[in-house]
Amino acid sequence: MSMRIGAWTRGLLMALAVVFWNGAAHAAWPGKPIRVLVGWSAGGSSDITTRALALEMEKELGGRVLVTNVKGAHGSIGGSRVAKGRPDGYQWFGGAAVQGTWPVMGYGDVSWRDYYAMLSVMLPTTIYVKADAPWKDLGELLAAIKSSKKGQFKYGHPGIGSNGQIFAGLVLNSVDGNKKVTAIPYGGGREAGRYLISGQIKFASVTMGDLTDWAVAGRVRPLANLYSKDIELDGMTFPAVTHTIPSLAAYEAINPFYGVYLPRKTPSEIVEKTAAAFSKAIKTKKFETLAIKERAGILLPRLGRASDEQMSKIASARGWALQQLGIARHSPEKFDIPKLEDWQWPPNKAAAQIRPWPRSVESMIP
Repeated sequence: MSMRIGAWTRGLLMALAVVFWNGAAHAAWPGKPIRVLVGWSAGGSSDITTRALALEMEKELGGRVLVTNVKGAHGSIGGSRVAKGRPDGYQWFGGAAVQGTWPVMGYGDVSWRDYYAMLSVMLPTTIYVKADAPWKDLGELLAAIKSSKKGQFKYGHPGIGSNGQIFAGLVLNSVDGNKKVTAIPYGGGREAGRYLISGQIKFASVTMGDLTDWAVAGRVRPLANLYSKDIELDGMTFPAVTHTIPSLAAYEAINPFYGVYLPRKTPSEIVEKTAAAFSKAIKTKKFETLAIKERAGILLPRLGRASDEQMSKIASARGWALQQLGIARHSPEKFDIPKLEDWQWPPNKAAAQIRPWPRSVESMIP
């Protein structure tokens, strides 16, 4: 009998020791540098917004937050590595909120449901040309494309399945131009911009913030912005696409949100600390300068259920637009992704069963 009691006692003490050790480890977090994998090239909107967040968040967390670019497959290479890695809070994903499109594009089985998404800003999608291009507005560019020979026009976008590819595809559809124009995917909007300036492509369809500094510097010029109204930045007008194609107002939901993402299995204590640091970081002058004033980001922070709802809506808007354009490898229907007009929360059984956010996070952003 005494041997049984001794064994039971030892087991209890070991269990308590594990609980104590885990609690102490979480309390001491972060005890080493945090690594953030950005899924796109350096200098673009995903890179700049993530670095702006990291700089401010490390001040709150009291530890280094290091950013590394791991581009490829529309962010899914770096994103999948994070989602399937150890959920100990030391590896995050950073950049555009596109995880819901990865299954549709055949980039693996990771989706938005595998993350706690901390979303900061939204940026419209823009069609840019070189500053000395002959077309004064989008109408003139489309007229030139319509009268051109097949293959005469080449354009660049941030990657297969990106907001830039979707926006350009929808715009070109208005003049049956997708059959004439050659689309070239790059490793991000900044990379597409470099090929635009070098003259190897006629226009670039990218996130607005990817090339705003070059627009202000007079190197490129915006012809159309996927937004409900014109945007002014340092004396330059980014014209709304609805001036030329009013029907595209319905596709504004494809515009990217940006943020940092923790694996959904991350301990609640770490999620709470990260969310608290995030909430303070987005209110700092430095983040405002880098992500909002210089990149024309629109501050629309999302945490908790509001974040899950936004991620799901993005999956619906982009997934079905990709299907419409013939870009998707799999129909969104295969993954029970509703069309945006049919969307409601929860959008499907899988979303209804995801691990909830810690309760305290829900009140961190009003």
